[in-house]
Amino acid sequence: MTEQHLPEPPGWALKLLHWYCKPRYLEAIEGDLYELFDLRCQSAGEKVARRGFAWDVVRFFRWKYIKGIENSNRLNQFAMWKNYFKISLRSLWRQKFYSAINIAGLSVGIACCLLIIIYIKHDLSYDRFWKDGDRIYRIAINDRGPYTPTRLGSFLKSDYPEVESYTRLNGLYDFSFAIGDNVFSEPGGSLADSTVFEVFDVKFIEGTPQGALSEPNTVVLTKSVADKYFPHETAVGKIIKSSGDAVKITAVVEDPPANSHMPFKYLVAMPHEYWATTGWWTGNNFFTYVKLAEGASEEAFEAKILDFMRKHMAKDLMETYHYDNFDDYLASDDSYRFTLVPIQEIHLNYPRLTLAESAGDMDNVYIFSAVAFFILLIACINFINLSTARSGSRSKEVGIRKVLGSVRGELIRQFMVESFLISIFSLGLAILLSLVALPYFNDLSGKQFQSTDLITVDNMLWLTLLLTAVGIIAGSYPALYLSSFKPVAALKGELKSGKSGSFLRKALVSFQFAISIFLVIATVIVYQQINHMTNQKLGFNVSNTMVIKAGSALKDSGPFFRSKLLENPNIGGVAASTTYPSQFVGDWGYSTVGDVKDNYSLYTMFADSYYLETMGVELAQGRFFSRELASDTASIVLNEAAVRELGWDDPIGQRLERTEGVFTVIGVVKDFNFSSLKRKIGSLAIRYDAEIHKTKWGSAYYLARVKGSYQETVNSIGELWGTIAPEEPFDYDFVDQAFAKLYESEAKFGKIFTVFSALAILIACLGLFAMAAYTLEKRFKEIAIRKVLGASVFSITTLVLSDFTKLILFGSIIAVPLAFYVMDQWLQEFAYRMELGIVVFLIPVLAVTLLAWLTVIYQSFKTATGNPVYALKQE
Repeated sequence: MTEQHLPEPPGWALKLLHWYCKPRYLEAIEGDLYELFDLRCQSAGEKVARRGFAWDVVRFFRWKYIKGIENSNRLNQFAMWKNYFKISLRSLWRQKFYSAINIAGLSVGIACCLLIIIYIKHDLSYDRFWKDGDRIYRIAINDRGPYTPTRLGSFLKSDYPEVESYTRLNGLYDFSFAIGDNVFSEPGGSLADSTVFEVFDVKFIEGTPQGALSEPNTVVLTKSVADKYFPHETAVGKIIKSSGDAVKITAVVEDPPANSHMPFKYLVAMPHEYWATTGWWTGNNFFTYVKLAEGASEEAFEAKILDFMRKHMAKDLMETYHYDNFDDYLASDDSYRFTLVPIQEIHLNYPRLTLAESAGDMDNVYIFSAVAFFILLIACINFINLSTARSGSRSKEVGIRKVLGSVRGELIRQFMVESFLISIFSLGLAILLSLVALPYFNDLSGKQFQSTDLITVDNMLWLTLLLTAVGIIAGSYPALYLSSFKPVAALKGELKSGKSGSFLRKALVSFQFAISIFLVIATVIVYQQINHMTNQKLGFNVSNTMVIKAGSALKDSGPFFRSKLLENPNIGGVAASTTYPSQFVGDWGYSTVGDVKDNYSLYTMFADSYYLETMGVELAQGRFFSRELASDTASIVLNEAAVRELGWDDPIGQRLERTEGVFTVIGVVKDFNFSSLKRKIGSLAIRYDAEIHKTKWGSAYYLARVKGSYQETVNSIGELWGTIAPEEPFDYDFVDQAFAKLYESEAKFGKIFTVFSALAILIACLGLFAMAAYTLEKRFKEIAIRKVLGASVFSITTLVLSDFTKLILFGSIIAVPLAFYVMDQWLQEFAYRMELGIVVFLIPVLAVTLLAWLTVIYQSFKTATGNPVYALKQE
C-alpha cells in the first residue's frame, strides 16, 4: 500500500511567518493561510497554492504584525505622517479647482524657469571646456578692429617667458573644395598656425597634432566635414583641390562644442612662411591668441606690452602717424594699446571678437534672469494667494481637530504637508512640460539643447531648494494663523480672514499685474525697435541688389562676366567692390597733407566706377570715379560723415596720404548705412580699383541690381558662373537679407521675450481667475441681497470688475515708470532708436486690463445672473 501525498505549503515561508509575526496574531494568520492554501489546491493545483501561500506571507509583513515594535514611538510617528498625507490628498482632491490652478500655474512657471536656466547656463559656459581655458587670451587693440599684426604672437613668445605658446587664426571663410568632379563651397574654414594645437586641446580622431599643419597646403578636418565628404572611409592622406591647389588632409578632429566662440569646421595651414616672419607692425590681419604659463599674472604681463611696443613697433607707428617720438604718439588720440581678453569672456562681453555668426550679450543674460525670476514669482504669488485665501474656509475643520485632541504642532505639520505636496506635484509636471516644450524652445532660441541639459543634478537641486522655500512660505501663513484659532470660536464660524490677509493678497495681485504690464511694455518696445531698424532708410538700393561672391575666382574673365550680366534683361546694373553693405569694412589710417599733419582713421573700401549708379548712392559734391581716367587710382571719395570728421568746409581738392601714396578728394557721397544701425554711420573713404577681380586689397564682390524675376536671374547667373569659373562654386546673397541677418540676435531675443512674457501673463491670469472665483463665492450672499434690493446685472458686474481694475491700476503705477527707465537704458545701445511715446505704455496697460476683465467677467456675469433665492436659503 503506497503512502498518499498531501500538499504542503513552502517551509521557508512558514519559517519566515514564525520569525516576524507577533504571537497574538500568528495562530489566526497561519490558520487563514492554510485555509486559503487548501482552497487553491482544489481549484488551481499545488504549485499555484504554494506560490499563493508564499505571497500571502510576504503581504503580511507589515508594521502592525512585526515583533518588537508594537509600542514603538516611530510607529506612531509613521502613522501620523501617513495620516497627514492621506488628509492632504483628500483636501487637494476636495478642492480640485483651486488645486489644479495652483499646480498648473506653478508647474508652468517652473518649466519656463528651467528652460531659461539652461539658456543662460549655455551662454555662460562658452569656451570653458578648453583644458587651459583660464590661461588662454585673445589679444585685442583697445576698442578697434579685432585684427592684430602678423608678427605679434611670435615676438611676444620670444621676448617673454610668460607666454607658453601662441597661435594665429584668420577666418572663418568659405573655401571651395574639388573632390573628383564635384566642387563644393564649405563654410567655417580658418587659416591657422601649426601651433594652434599647443594653445587649444583639440581632440584628434585620426592623425596627430605633431606636424598636422606644419606644411603649406595641408588641412585638418572636423569629423562632421570628414564624414560629409568621405563617408565610410578614412579621410587622412586624401588630396583635395582648393582654388587650384592640391591640399592634403593630415588629420581629423572632433567638432568644437556649440558653446565655442570659434566654431571652425576645418583648419587650413598658413600658406606662406613669410606671413609669420614679415609684415608691417601697423598692418592688422590676424587674430592672435596666447596661452600664459601657469602662475603668470595677466595684469603683470599686460603691463609689459607697452615696453614691447616701444621696442618693436615705435618706428613703424611714428612713421605711419607722423610723430617725432614715441611718447608724443602715446599721448595722442591716434595711439592704441594691446589688451588681453580672456577667451571665456569673449562671447558675452566682447561680441566684436567672436568668430561665431552671433555673439551673446551679458545684458540679455541679466534680462532673461529677471524674466525667469518674475515668472516664478508670479506663480508663487498665485500659490501663496490661493493658499491663504482658502485657509479661512477651513476654520471649522481646525476647530473639530482641536476638540478631538490635535495640538498646534500637528495642525502646522498638516498644512505644511499640503503645501509641499503641491510643490512636489508641480515639480514633476514642470519637468514633463519642459521636456515636451524643449524642441519648440530649440527652434525659438536657435540652440540645440538636449534633455540631458535640462535634467541635471544642479538644476534639480536648485529647484528642490526653491520649491522647499516656496512650500514653507505658502504653507506658513495658513499653518500658523489657523492653528492659533480657539476651538469654540472656530466651530461657531466666528473667525474670518483678517484685514491684513486681505490686504496682503490684494498687494500681491497688484504686484503680479505690475510684472505683467512691465513685460508687455518691454515686448512692445523690443519689437518696435527691431521694426524701426529694419524700416530705416539706408541711403541706397537695399532691395533688389544681389551680391555675387568669390569674384577673384573670375581672374581675367571679370570684364567678360560683367558684360554677360548686362546682357541679361533682368539685370539693371553691375558694379564691383571689395565689400558690400552689412559686411566688415576695415579702418585705415590717413593723415592730412601739409606742415601740420592730422591723423584720421577712415573705413576704407575699393570700388569700380559703376558702384554709385548700381547701388543708388547719391552724390553730394564733386564727381565719382571715371573709367576713362586711369589717374583716379590716386583719387578718393568720402562720405559726409568723413568730411564732418575732417572738418573741411570745401573738401573737393583736399588731399589725404598713406604710406602707399597721396589721394585727392574728388567727390563726396551722401551718408548711407554700410553697417548695422546699432552704430552711427562711420567715416567712409572709397578708393578706385578698375579691376576688382584682381584686387590685392581684399575680397572681390559683384553687385547686380535685379529688376526682373529673382529665380530666373539667379539661375541664369549660376549657369554663366559655371561656364567661366567651374572650379569655384556659385555663391550669392542679397543685401536686404544680409542686413536682416545683422538683427537676428535682436529678433531672436524679441521672440523669446514675447513667449515668456505671454506665459507670465497666462500664469497671472490663472491666479486672477481662481481669485475671482473665490471672491465671488465669498460674496455670493451679498450679491444676492443686492439683487433682491433692485441692483441690475450690469451694476453688479461693474462693481466686481471695478475691484480688480483698481488692482491693475495700482500695478501700472509701479510698472510704467520702471519700464520707462529700464527700456530707455536698453535703447541707448542703438544709434538709431525709436521714440518712447505715451502710446507704447498706454496700450500694454489697456491690453492687460482688458485681458483681466475677460478673465473675471464670465464668473461675474454668472454670479450676477444667478437666482438669489439659492444664496439666501443657505442662511
